[in-house]
Amino acid sequence: MKVLIVRPQPSAQELCDALSNIGVVASCCPVVSFQQSLPPLHSLNHLSHSELIIAVSHPAVHYTNKILSQQNQNWPASSEYFAVGSKTATYLHSCTHLNVSSPKSEDSEGLLELLGCYDLKGKKISILRGESGREMLYKTLQQTGADVVYVESYQRQWLGFDGESKVIQWQSEAVDTLIVTSFEQLKFFAQQIPTQSKNWLHSLQLMVPSERVAKLASQLGFTQVHNIKGASNQTIIDSIQANYIGK
Repeated sequence: MKVLIVRPQPSAQELCDALSNIGVVASCCPVVSFQQSLPPLHSLNHLSHSELIIAVSHPAVHYTNKILSQQNQNWPASSEYFAVGSKTATYLHSCTHLNVSSPKSEDSEGLLELLGCYDLKGKKISILRGESGREMLYKTLQQTGADVVYVESYQRQWLGFDGESKVIQWQSEAVDTLIVTSFEQLKFFAQQIPTQSKNWLHSLQLMVPSERVAKLASQLGFTQVHNIKGASNQTIIDSIQANYIGK
């Protein structure tokens, strides 16, 4: 098993090192980095009065926490906190020192199911994210009658690469498994691969974190897609140990 990891640093290298420790050869190709942005004042005011706060990613928590610190503000103590994934939930708890709930299915659908028992009509909800993403989550919560606002604390910086030369390198390394941890990263990564190499790309085993990303993968032409239902490094390692090593 030879693995190529498409996720941002430093998590990508941390996963490479962890896989090496269990005997799996891995390399990484980060395609995105992050840069702080300043949300408009009205969204920060909304955040401070929100009854529910939802974090969709680790960077969303990191940069929101940084902005609150710069503004000499604290995380609202009376809010209920939710995160799409367990890794994000753990990090959000470390920043807020408050309870954070997350769904078993680490995607928007799982979170909406978790929130299904709440009466959200009239509730102020803040969704922590970058400059785009999770539109379905926003629209569905709006339809409940909730007052939903995005708190956009960072921007993505996409990192293009020479797909032709990289494919030659990865083929020489006998890469047979691809790990991609988000919808946007899979879409961007696939766009960098030249047409003549698409058959090779689509022949790889592909590990993705959610059904939404799995559907995109199938639409792009991947034929061996494994939804591991989570994006944390530990979830990825557990899945590889259970499904690939020794088989």
